Amino acid sequence: MGKILEVKNLKKYFPAKKSFFGRAQEYVKAVDGVDFHIDYGEVLGLVGESGCGKSTTGRTVLRLLDPTEGTILFEGQDITHFNKKQLKSVYKHMQLIFQDPFASLNPRKTIGATLEEVFLVHGMKDRAERRERARELLEMVGLRERDMDKYPHEFSGGQRQRVVIARALAVNPKLVICDEPVSALDVSIQAQIINLMMDLRERLGLAYLFISHDLRVVRYVSDRVAVMYLGKIVEIAPVEELFQNPAHPYSKALLSVVPALKPGNRRERLVLKGEVPNPVNPPSGCRFRTRCKYATRECSEIEPEIKPVGNGHFVRCHLYNSA
Repeated sequence: MGKILEVKNLKKYFPAKKSFFGRAQEYVKAVDGVDFHIDYGEVLGLVGESGCGKSTTGRTVLRLLDPTEGTILFEGQDITHFNKKQLKSVYKHMQLIFQDPFASLNPRKTIGATLEEVFLVHGMKDRAERRERARELLEMVGLRERDMDKYPHEFSGGQRQRVVIARALAVNPKLVICDEPVSALDVSIQAQIINLMMDLRERLGLAYLFISHDLRVVRYVSDRVAVMYLGKIVEIAPVEELFQNPAHPYSKALLSVVPALKPGNRRERLVLKGEVPNPVNPPSGCRFRTRCKYATRECSEIEPEIKPVGNGHFVRCHLYNSA
């Protein structure tokens, strides 16, 4: 199958405090050494608490943010330091779906004009051809030709997200980064949008990086899942392997609050103690140790490496690294 995306030691730091001369003295370590890959046609779910670095990871991979360190390989090509002109060719194959569809659409442009603009930017000069292609895209996502002359405020939230999906598909991408794509929608509409995205995946052979805090949605859409905590991936595994046999204490706590599909399969709810540490000064050693009931002296002194535990399952925890 092959890898469409490979991320190695990705870091993104934001200045938090500057000296009198304007030099950064402290940094928010939003993403701090992340490694993962996505195969062609695969859906990788990325989960974790708010503020763990999920969205920053997605935006840095897409190069909307410049990485502080690390390597981003797209179809084997290193795009880590591409300039804007070079990135234009990458964006024909990699797109983003935002969380808030209304904020990502120009309220002064009709939906037809919004879609046609994408084709114009990428060199389609014939207006009739642009309009016909826009019409085809709208029909692909479940909207009608007469919707082309409407403005964003005339649509419901679910319809606007369909427009955003259509815009992302305009350049025939191979990978779509989905940043909480349904969290702003009503539950009944969420199911419709998720089913649309899965249908488009099958029809077009798309790969997704699916960023979400909703573990039920992630379980439904993903092939593999990566769990992120305070800027680092602490566990990654095939979706059912992760949900049935979570290894990291943080993953176990996250999954313990997900409603069971069958009453008899309900897990004991695990309540994490304390607050998420400050990403400016994360804990030494294991970043989760301040909230982990299994923490030892080793956890405070040595940062655990992410290692395999079988069945395509990897975990960053001394409980397994020392086994």
